[in-house]
Amino acid sequence: MKTTYFLMMGALLALAVNLHSQGVLPKSPVDKLKDLKAKNAEIIEKQNATLLKLDEMEKQSEQMRFMSKRS
Repeated sequence: MKTTYFLMMGALLALAVNLHSQGVLPKSPVDKLKDLKAKNAEIIEKQNATLLKLDEMEKQSEQMRFMSKRS
């Protein structure tokens, strides 16, 4: 009797674990598209910041070249 009780309890626990693992519903295509657009916007912002830094570095290197020619 005790063994069947333990088997039933084990089966119930196993089923409960499986039910909880299915709690997240898959995203709709519209939600996926919104996520992609947000990630793309972040990437574009990072690229713009990097481009600005590179432009600053180029200007500084041009100034250094100009100053080195003068001396």
